[in-house]
Amino acid sequence: MKLSKEEKKALLKAYNEKQNKKYLLSKRDVKSLFNYISKQLSTDGCDHTLKHACSWLSKKFEDENTRQQVLNEIQEDGGYCDCEVLLNCYERYDLDY
Repeated sequence: MKLSKEEKKALLKAYNEKQNKKYLLSKRDVKSLFNYISKQLSTDGCDHTLKHACSWLSKKFEDENTRQQVLNEIQEDGGYCDCEVLLNCYERYDLDY
């Protein structure tokens, strides 16, 4: 299937926006989040929710608005459950956790 010029431009724009995205979490925080989720998933498995991500966020941020903003950011990156957070989110941070 061949893409039109407009489709190519749209894909390139989306890619560039993702590469230049400013995240709310620092690289250090993301590494902490990933380590926490990995540890929890190794014992509980994924229940197809963001239970562990929400738990970590509750410990990290008192402000509900900040927690919700980070959750929105995670979901925009394709993290709709804890295992997807590890697989899809914060790719540009290139973490070795």
